[in-house]
Amino acid sequence: MLHVLLAAIISQAQAATQAAPAAPAAPTTLALSIGSKAPIPEISDFVRGEKPSFFEPGKVYVIEFWATWCPPCRQSMPHLTKLAEDMKSKGVVIVGVSDEKVETVRTFLEKDEWKQKARYTLATDPDRSTHKAYMEASGQGGIPTAFIVKEGVVQWIGHPMEMDAPLAKIVDGTWDPKTAKQSFEDAVAEEMKAMGRQNDMTKAIDSKDWDKAVALIDAEIAASTGEEAMQSKVQKAQILLVAGRSEAAYALCAELIKEDPALRNFVATSVLHLPDVADRRVDLAITWLTDVTSAAGPANPQVLAELAYAWSLKGDFTKAADFMRRAIDTAKSLGPTAADYVADLTAQLKGYESKAAGTGSSNAAGSNSNAADSKSNK
Repeated sequence: MLHVLLAAIISQAQAATQAAPAAPAAPTTLALSIGSKAPIPEISDFVRGEKPSFFEPGKVYVIEFWATWCPPCRQSMPHLTKLAEDMKSKGVVIVGVSDEKVETVRTFLEKDEWKQKARYTLATDPDRSTHKAYMEASGQGGIPTAFIVKEGVVQWIGHPMEMDAPLAKIVDGTWDPKTAKQSFEDAVAEEMKAMGRQNDMTKAIDSKDWDKAVALIDAEIAASTGEEAMQSKVQKAQILLVAGRSEAAYALCAELIKEDPALRNFVATSVLHLPDVADRRVDLAITWLTDVTSAAGPANPQVLAELAYAWSLKGDFTKAADFMRRAIDTAKSLGPTAADYVADLTAQLKGYESKAAGTGSSNAAGSNSNAADSKSNK
């Protein structure tokens, strides 16, 4: 995703509401891969469903790692529920494993929404023993991740939303684990290389070695094509903004928007929220965001909220409040699933209204920046 391209900078701004687990260090060889004997999950707390008997002959087990705070994990749960129910008669057992505390998972699952959406076996692994045996051993750093096991052997590893076809073949005996193993290990190797390059980038950014950071991202751009090249160019624009190389940064922003107008919102958000930008051209960001709202298609509450924040930076809290009201009305139209987002926007609106009425702190833009930053990429 574009909004996590420059992790070191974004994290300093606290732009992400939740941090993903740290990626594992790159191993020389994988301790667990497709074709490996599957470790018996060491799980004592089953919050939903009964503890299955791992690994019975003739059955196929899906061990999926998730967390209550992880949006993609939550999005996968209805799909896993349907798979568990549809494939039960074929001997498929699905177990979701979170490394959170039992109380956290239980409280989450007691909500009516998740009583309906998560109707399969769910467990907790607070000591992370199963996480280490599967996720870390196979070089996996992000969730959700699923492992399919048959006859005690790992058959497939990947995102649970992508496992339907492999699972069907594994169940009917037409799956080729050798080919899958090579593809998986090649992908992990490439990911580890990319992780190493990103670590070098993070170190250069942390030490403010901008010449090195620019050189590294230029090498990425030269070595990539298509969407990857575009992502690297966006990252370069961010680096240039924070490095204080304004003319080059804004020239690249303009080039990116010309090449892909869909980037206007993200580029404007970078200008507004990246920390330590000495030349923060708020008017230009407002122009880009206004262009987004003028384009054909339904209104986007996030864009309207960004416009509100931009006007707050200019000290026009009346206009900021007006845009935030529009953002709230648009978010409400998304239905119950947007309730938390509406609440966040409403809290920001109160701040803008207070400043507009002259009852708040004189340093209004600064007092709102952290709250707005934390929602900017939601």
